[in-house]
Amino acid sequence: MKFSLLAALTLYSFQFSLAQPMVKHAGSMSQMGKENFKSSIRLDTVNSSHLYGIGPYGRMQGEITVLDGRPLIAQVLADGTATVSLNWQAEAPFFAYANVSNWTSYPIHSQIENINELQRAIEDLAVQKGYDLSTPFPFRIMGTFTALTTHVVTPRSEGVAGYRPGRNQENYSLSMEKGELLGFYSQGHQGIYTQKDSYIHVHFVSSDKTQMGHVDKIALANGPLTLLLPARSKPTGSIKLKTNDTDFSKGRLGNIQEITLDDVAKFHGHLCDGLVVGFLGLREALYKLYPDSIIDRTNTRIVSNPSPCLTDVGIYLTGGRYQFNSFYVDDKMKGIFTVARIDNGQTYQVMLKPGVKPDAIDSLGAVAMKGQLSACDLDGLRKLEDQFTDKLLSMEVKDIFEIIPRSDFRWSPILKNSFIKTDILNRGKAICK
Repeated sequence: MKFSLLAALTLYSFQFSLAQPMVKHAGSMSQMGKENFKSSIRLDTVNSSHLYGIGPYGRMQGEITVLDGRPLIAQVLADGTATVSLNWQAEAPFFAYANVSNWTSYPIHSQIENINELQRAIEDLAVQKGYDLSTPFPFRIMGTFTALTTHVVTPRSEGVAGYRPGRNQENYSLSMEKGELLGFYSQGHQGIYTQKDSYIHVHFVSSDKTQMGHVDKIALANGPLTLLLPARSKPTGSIKLKTNDTDFSKGRLGNIQEITLDDVAKFHGHLCDGLVVGFLGLREALYKLYPDSIIDRTNTRIVSNPSPCLTDVGIYLTGGRYQFNSFYVDDKMKGIFTVARIDNGQTYQVMLKPGVKPDAIDSLGAVAMKGQLSACDLDGLRKLEDQFTDKLLSMEVKDIFEIIPRSDFRWSPILKNSFIKTDILNRGKAICK
């Protein structure tokens, strides 16, 4: 059982982005020649969702650039010109890649005259925006490029189609070309997917997708250029909503205050994926009930899924309590919350969209509830949930939830005290060693 659980953790850890998406690689730039440029990876074996990647094609038969799941292959024709096509069956002797669903744009104001200056401009802007340079990351640069020199590699062996004696690559000079650069930054992969004297490996793709290649030289005049970096998770303290409460024990409505995700985490005991799901989803429904985005906690009632995380979010954000007929738990309800205004009966149901939450969290969580996960597997489950939390905090809320109006909802309180508080079941579990 332990092997299958760890395998599941490995699979799902690969699929979900951290604050900076994890860069993967196959093969090695410095080793590929010693291995006769044999294939290290085939593109159709990689998760294609929002895939970005670069590397040489086949046995040095061209260049590969994958943009948002589109595998572009550049090859040199007999007359020295290059052609670009799509090919998911392409193989590569080395390949760097990452899955990035959301990017953040930053203007570039530097004048750049070579690859080293390009690297410094990326580093300076990344540090300024809070990125960790010790963690590899992909980047994109959009705009019109003053001058570029690119190359497309050609085979080194007579036995490989496209071989030309004495020619290992074909060089191309481009001027005032509109398109984008796709690159990977890493301080720890020199000779693997960056050159030994550089932290970046960069490809260029023209806007019309007819030109593509590895970038050797570059000149960027000051102009409207944009650097795209992977979207980072929002700070939990910045995730908040405003509430309207009474101003003392027998007071009047009008005490406006802010509640953050950090506040709810303190009430609940810890930050977790369930708490983030609950906060983000319930906030969206409350905004529909209160279009001014100030939530009247004296006029709101809620039905919650029995999860400890969700019930704590429901109580904290709405002020609902069972004894005041404004909160109850229903384990047979659809979705995670049903929330309503008391004054007009307007009601919304909060549903998590299919496929957002990885099945492995629920399946491994069920094993943990039985006390059957080892100490180390329990740590693995926590890591998986933390990765899901990071994913949620970097996504658009519209991509996570369905907020459904309910005109047929009836308030029918259920009194039940036999729900299991699942977040304390393993409190005595030994430490993983």
